[in-house]
This record gives sequence, C-alpha cells and structure tokens, in this order.
Amino acid sequence: MKGLLKRIIFVSAVVLFFTCSEVSAADISGSGILTGRMQAAMQRGDFRQAIVAGVATESQLAEKGPLEDRITVLLRLSSCYQSLGHYRKALDDLKKALQLTGEPGGNPLRASVLCALGNAHMLVEQLEEAGNLLKQAHALGISEGDVNASASALNYLGNLNVLRKMYGDALVAYTDGLSLAKKAGNQRLTAGLLANTARAMMLSGRPEEAGRYLGLGFQAYRELGDSHEKAYGFINIGQNYRTAGISAGKPLFREEAIRSFVEAAAVAERVDDRLSISYAAGYIGQIKEDDGLYDDALRLTRRALIAAQSAGAPESLYLWQWQIGHLLKAQGNHEGALSAYRAGVYTLQSIRQEFSGDCKIYNQLSFQNVIEPVYLGLVELLLRQADLSEATDNKPLTEAYLIEAVRNLELLKTAELQDYFQNTCVTAVKTTVERQDITIRNTLTVYFIPQPEHLDIVLGSPAGIKKIRVNVDRTTLTREIREFRLLLEKRTSREYLPYSQRLYDWLVRPFEREFSSQEIDTIVFVPDGPLRTIPLSALHDGRTFLINRFAVAITPGMSLTDSRGVKREKVKLLLTGLSESVQGFPSLPYVPLEMKTIRQLYDNKLFLNSQFRIPLVRKELEVSPYSIVHIASHGEFSNNAAETYLLTWDERLTMDQLEQLIRISRFRKTPVELLTLSACQSAAGNDRAALGLAGLSVKAGARSALATLWYINDQASSDLVSEFYRQLSDPLVGKAKALQQAQLTLQKDSRYQHPCYWAPFLLVGNWR
Repeated sequence: MKGLLKRIIFVSAVVLFFTCSEVSAADISGSGILTGRMQAAMQRGDFRQAIVAGVATESQLAEKGPLEDRITVLLRLSSCYQSLGHYRKALDDLKKALQLTGEPGGNPLRASVLCALGNAHMLVEQLEEAGNLLKQAHALGISEGDVNASASALNYLGNLNVLRKMYGDALVAYTDGLSLAKKAGNQRLTAGLLANTARAMMLSGRPEEAGRYLGLGFQAYRELGDSHEKAYGFINIGQNYRTAGISAGKPLFREEAIRSFVEAAAVAERVDDRLSISYAAGYIGQIKEDDGLYDDALRLTRRALIAAQSAGAPESLYLWQWQIGHLLKAQGNHEGALSAYRAGVYTLQSIRQEFSGDCKIYNQLSFQNVIEPVYLGLVELLLRQADLSEATDNKPLTEAYLIEAVRNLELLKTAELQDYFQNTCVTAVKTTVERQDITIRNTLTVYFIPQPEHLDIVLGSPAGIKKIRVNVDRTTLTREIREFRLLLEKRTSREYLPYSQRLYDWLVRPFEREFSSQEIDTIVFVPDGPLRTIPLSALHDGRTFLINRFAVAITPGMSLTDSRGVKREKVKLLLTGLSESVQGFPSLPYVPLEMKTIRQLYDNKLFLNSQFRIPLVRKELEVSPYSIVHIASHGEFSNNAAETYLLTWDERLTMDQLEQLIRISRFRKTPVELLTLSACQSAAGNDRAALGLAGLSVKAGARSALATLWYINDQASSDLVSEFYRQLSDPLVGKAKALQQAQLTLQKDSRYQHPCYWAPFLLVGNWR
C-alpha cells in the first residue's frame, strides 16, 4: 500500500500539483494579438513552440504596440515557461509585466499580473512573498471589479495553504474562490477550483467528500472547449481519484480514474496534444500494473513513451522509461529493465542540463518521489548484476558493475545537492568517478545504500572495489539512527552506547578485515539520508570508538570532492565571529580565547563582534588571499537552504552570500582551502538539514569544511577547534588526522569524555 501511494504522489508531482496554473492569464479577454502559431501551440501543449512565437510577438510589441497586448503576451509566456519548469524565466517576464502596469489602479491587468507573480513565487518556494502578492491581487481585483483575478488569487492562496498544510484555511479560500468564479461564469476556473477543493479534502482525511467534488470537477471540465488545459484537467482529476482511493485505505474510484484518463486521451487526440496523450496512457498503464496486468501495462507505457518522444518532452519521457524498467524487472527481464533504467537516467541528466540556465529545478516533493527512484532503481539493478557476476567469479565484470553503480549514485548525490541549494550551478569537481578516485592509498571509501530489505555497502580501497550486504532493513536502520542521535546529545547518560554498538555492527564491522590487510588509517564515508545526521566517528565496537582507531571524514560525493593533497605553506587565516549577544542570540564568551589561541599559530586578520559585518569581510577577501576562513558564530542548517544561515553582527549570512564571499578567491593561486564553522547546528532527524551541512564546502567553494551537527558547550568547542588548528599547523598532518587528534585530546579531559562534546565535529570534503 505504501509503495503504491508513493508512486501516486510520484506521478502527481509531475503533471499538476495544482490545477489552474494558467488561469489568471487565460481569463484575459479581448487582446486580439496572440499569433495563430502561439495560440495553436498552446492549445496542443507545445510550449516550446509557443515560447518561440511569443518571444517574437513580445519583441514586436515592445517596439510598437498596445501596452495591454504586450502585458498579455508576457503573461502567456510566463505560463509557458512555468509549464516547462523554467520558473526564473517566468518570474523575469512577470516582473517586466508588473512594471508595465504602472501604479496600482493604473492598468486593468495589474491584478492578473500580481496573481500570476504570486503563483510563480510559490513555485520557487518563496511562500511569504507569494502570500503578500496574492493578497494584493485579491484586494485589487475586488476594488476594481475584476472578479476573475480575485477568484484566481483565492485559488492560489488555497494552494499556498495546502503547501503549508493548513487545509482548513485552504478550503475556505477555495470555497470563496468558487463563489466568485461561478458569479463570473468562469467554467475553466470553476473546474480547477473543484479539483483543488477535492485535493484539500483528501489531504485532510475526507476521501469520500473529495470524490464528490472530483465528480463535479469532471463534469465542469466536460463543458469546456477542447484544449491542452482541458486534457490536463482530466489527467489531474484522474490522479486525484487514485490518491483519494489509496488514502481511504480501500480501492475506491478506480473506474473513475480510468474514465478521467480516457477522457483526457480523447481530448488530447482531437487537439493533437502528444504530451497529454503520453500522460493519459502512462497513468492507465500504472493502474494496469496495480492490477498485476503487466503485459497491458507495458503496452500502454510504451505508447506513452512514443508519445513523449513525439512531443519532444523529456520531462515525461524519463517517467515512462522508469516505468518500463520496473515493469520488466517485475517480469524477471533484468537485462531489459537495466536498459530502460539507463535510458531514464540519461534523459534525467539531459533535463538537468536544460535547466542549468535557471538554477531552479525540483521542489522537495518532486525530487524525493520523482527523481530519486530512477537513479536508485538503476543502482539496485547494477548491484544485482554485480552479485551475479561475482557468483561466476568474474571479477572484472563485477567491478565494472560496481563502478557504474557508484557513478550513478554520484549523479544522484549531485542532483540532490542541486535540489537542496536550488541551484544547478553547484557543479561537480569531476565529471565522473573513476576507479582511482575511490581506491586511494591508506584510505577506505565507504558508500552506504539503504534498501527496503537490506543495506548495501560499497567499499573502495587500494585493493579494489567490493560490495557487502548487511541484513538490516531500511526502517530498522533509520529507527536506530534516530534514537542514537537523540541519546548522543544527552551528556549525562550513556544510554546511547547500545545503539552505537548496534550501528557499528551494521555499518563498520562487516568490513573490519580491510583495516589490517591494507594499512588503512582514514575512512571517508559517503552517507545517505538519515546517516548524514549522526557522527560516524562515535560508533563503538565494544571496546573503543571508531575515532580512536581511524581518522574520519565525510563527503556528499567523491565527484564533489577534490581529493588531491596540497602543500600547506604560508597559511593565512581570516578569523570572524561573535562573542557578544546580538539579535536575541546568547553570547559565546569563549570565542575571544579561541581566537587568541589560533592567532598565535597563523598569519591572520580578525573581525570580531561589531567588525563582523558582511561588507567588511567581503572587502577583506577582495584584497587579501586567505587559505582558511574561520567563523565562530551561531548558525543553523535548515531543511530549506534559503532558511540556513550564520549570524553576523547585524544580519544573517545566507548560504548564497557565503558562497559569494568564499568564491572571491576561487581563481587565485591560494583559494580557500578550509572553511570552519564552530557553533552551527542542524535539527535531529532532519535529513534535509544534514544534507545542507554535508554540501557546505561544495556550496561555499572551499575544498573542505569543518562544522558541527549540533551546538555544544562553548568552552569544549573552543578547546577542540584550537587543538585542531595546532595539529594542522604541522604541514605533514592532514585535516582528518588533525581533527582526530583534537577529538582524542578532548576525550582525555575528564569534563569532555562523553561523545556529545567531541563527536558532532565533522570534516566535510577534502581530508588531506
């Protein structure tokens, strides 16, 4: 049941999370200037061709043409860009349109533009700005008698409340919007509002009522003229029927879902909308798969794939490649499944390249349920093939499959970071991972791949690459990790120890024999999901902690890490931080002592308290080269990169601002080698927040970063960081070794033996 629900969410995110994304523009009448080519392209869902025509039209109107006509074209263009996922381009056109409307009350289209702009901000998760714009649009529509704009604004406000999980408020907005849409006689908007109302009811646990509203929405769409929007409306109705049935815990609405998809396909055939044909056929294929009718499901999915190819729509194509892959796998055709999954990943990579100019791609829902399963499905099949080739003692083929699996894991990890930072400009250091990148002298590279029924561990060592399977399912592993993290922060208790030892048995003991046979002294972990939230250095073998035996580092991916060693000479360090209480945060009284100790070791410059301001730090980095940047201040990693920050004297330093500061040195002879944050934290159990911390060095543009999983005793932090820098002042000691020695030094202090004091420090990225 859970797998089916996940697949429904998976596909819902791709088509239309909410209906009526084009309403505010579509309801503007009387423009009379859309070219026949653009109009026809939009009718059949060919948004790329519509954009070509629209850009040409807008360019002509900019030189000479009615202002309202130009605004209308910009609204239409933004709608096309949104349909393709190019949200930044949509925002640019809408901002231009808003400027053209002039002051409030000066142009009858201003309310519609504000409405569309609010929706666009919502799509890029700028929810507060979206809410403000939509409220303005609603108020302006009421005051100027623009009922369509006001109703559209209420529709989007309902969507916004759903995103915030405020379902009661969403239903109020939808109900008010429905009243206005019916008053205006706007059947298109009425249909969309009925569908959205049904979704809110479903999410609030009222599937039967949701089904009734979906039926009303179905009838409302039937009364519209044929168009791409009508076909998509039926597709959305069908997907919501399926989700309502699953949320009710029984097979409700199966026939209604099929009827909606069939209706969508019929409309799409009449207007030659290949993209809608693709989705309709593919989703009926999913229902057939749910029924165990794999041959029928394959036939329909292949039809969906052909339609997507015909439409030139990779955003649909990879879904059907993925679907064909898991259907063939279910039938035991693993070679065919492997080929289909490879094609799906290839298509996804091409989409990421297409979106690179926008630096805005997937929201969290679509990434976890739409992108990740394609990569992981391929990795799972490759690991299976590696097992089969190992059984025949074909070592070269086994290793080839394992390397391909690692490469695809790396592609996933890069995409995951790009999604977290909402920026495809977070680029890999290497284009791909080769054997030598994970078989490094004295180093063990460890990839964890949690599967539903077991854990796969892929090891890279000087002896080669191998895979180990551990009999612990993902749910059990995650539960133990969560408990370990919570108990580890209780400094007055040793309750964490049984969890630490169980996790060691699963995560480290299976490859212990590699230690002695290959003179390993450093372990580089590439953790996944909840494993990012715990300090692996604190795993315990029954006698001692892992850090007592090995230097430990983590990396979000080897393709994202420059693993080469560098000569450290003439190290120059920029020290910044706060010791005083500012912006409601407590003081950090040991920061001055920490700074004093570090200053004795390196050539440095200090910006403390009122001097720690972004403009002053930027100016210093522009004129002087620094190889280490140290920030001793409060900071928090959130599940949303936009809400992740470090505290300065008078404002919060965002990850984007930090990147701008650090990358000033990018093309110098001595770029930033290490970024240290000595008072940051991420919430327990928040895998997304931990992902941000793991990607810190990549985002900032430093080769490595030292940061903490949780905020710890101010004096302990100061002592550990000071000892780390003492160790690092020896050019022969690498960063992971320096951290290991600092943690061991803290362990020897009777006050700080508990791992809650020394374990949260993580070295991320280059460990040498």
